[in-house]
Amino acid sequence: MTTTQRGLRVFRRSDGVDLDDTTVMSQPVMDPPPGREVLKAVGAASGYVIKVLFGDPDSGGMSLIRAWYAADYALPRHSHDVDCLYYVLSGEARLGNQVVPAGDGFFVPANAPYAYSAGPDGVAVLEFRATSNFAIHVTESLGRWEQIAELARTHREDWAAQTAGAG
Repeated sequence: MTTTQRGLRVFRRSDGVDLDDTTVMSQPVMDPPPGREVLKAVGAASGYVIKVLFGDPDSGGMSLIRAWYAADYALPRHSHDVDCLYYVLSGEARLGNQVVPAGDGFFVPANAPYAYSAGPDGVAVLEFRATSNFAIHVTESLGRWEQIAELARTHREDWAAQTAGAG
């Protein structure tokens, strides 16, 4: 990130940092916690690239995250403790019976549980938040966790190939 006079800050996509390598998002609280085999299956399947493009965890200011999910990747039901505005860059996000294509977006208020999946061509989104520190609370059902794990097992190789070219 480059800081110039009067606080103007320029950020570059190429300087993005993996979300897991930052303190921007807390470790997830899972209620109920899925079993070890489910977590193992989901964790073994890549299928996503999440980069923090802008955010200063020490200041608590704005953050911008770019998330990319492979074709048919499913996120578990979860919430964050802050509002988030999503903009779909490419592909489509599927929220229940709503399809949100590139150029459209969606807003999720703080503490509102939601889940979405990537469309058949995957999805890339920008996540805008008015803070650079936020928490995640996963509230997926155990049955749905099993479905997500099976999806991960089925798509593991395809997702790995797609992830290699993403980011």
